Amino acid sequence: MDKKIILGIGEIVWDHIGSRYCLGGAPYNFAHFAKELGGDAYVVSAVGRDELGRKAVRMIKKDNVYTDLIQKSLLPTGVVEVDSSVKNDPKYNIVENVAWDAIALDPKALEIAGKADVVCWGALAQRSSLSKNSILALVDAAPKKALKVFDINIRQHYYSSRIISCSLQRANILKLNQAELPLIASVLKLEGDPVEALFKRYRGLQLIVYTCGEVCSRIYDRLGMVSEIRTPKVKVKDTVGAGDSFTATLVSGILNGMSVPEAHAKAVMVSAEVCKSRGAIVSLQ
Repeated sequence: MDKKIILGIGEIVWDHIGSRYCLGGAPYNFAHFAKELGGDAYVVSAVGRDELGRKAVRMIKKDNVYTDLIQKSLLPTGVVEVDSSVKNDPKYNIVENVAWDAIALDPKALEIAGKADVVCWGALAQRSSLSKNSILALVDAAPKKALKVFDINIRQHYYSSRIISCSLQRANILKLNQAELPLIASVLKLEGDPVEALFKRYRGLQLIVYTCGEVCSRIYDRLGMVSEIRTPKVKVKDTVGAGDSFTATLVSGILNGMSVPEAHAKAVMVSAEVCKSRGAIVSLQ
C-alpha cells in the first residue's frame, strides 16, 4: 500500500521557558504523529538562518519528517516567550515578525500539495497576509478528494472573522475545542446551535470534531452527532501535543478505511497516551 502524503502547514516555534528551549508548533506536532502512524509527513513552514532554525531542521529531519518544504528566512526563527513565574498561570508572548510570518508560495510545496492526501492548517500562521495567502493557495492546490483539516488552534488575539471564514470555506473537517466553539460562534455571528449553523453556512464541511478536554470529545456530520467518547482518566504529565496527536490519528484512521467512530476511538486512546508523557514529540511505536 502506498504511503499517504500528509502536510502540516504553518508555524514552527520554540517555547522559551527560563533557560530552556522546546521545539513545537502544531504543524510539526501533527506531522510527527502522522509519520508515527505510517504517513509520509511534511512540514510546510519557515525558520531563520540562525542556530534555532538550523537546530529545528536537524531535529525534524532526525524525526523522519520531511523538511524539504521548510523555507530559510532572513527573519529570526519563531519563539514563544513563556513566563511561568506565577504558578498555574503562565503568560505567553508569541513573538511577531518571525520566519513563519513570511512563508512564501514555493513551487515545490505546490507540487507536493497537489498530490497530498491530507493538508492540515490553523489560524495562527495566518496572522500575516503573506503567510495567509501562501497557506490558502496550498490548500487550494490539494486534490478534491484530499482531507482538508482546519485545526483552528486559536492563540491569543491572532484570529479574525476573515481568517476563520476563508479557511472554513476550504475545509472539509473542522477541529476545535470547548473554548473555541463559542468564540467563533460570536466572531462569525452564528445563530442558534453553532454546529448546525456551521454546517449550514459552510457547505464543504463534512465533519466537525469537538474536544472538551478531560470530559469528552464528539464528532458531528451533517445529520448530527456520529460519535461521543468520554476522555479516559490517566495520570497526566503534560497535555502539550495531545490535540495534535488526536487530529493526526483521526485523519490517518479515516484515510486507511476506518469508520469515523473507529478512528475516533483510536484518536482518544493515542491522545491519552501522549498525556502520560512529557512533551509533544512522543513515539507511538
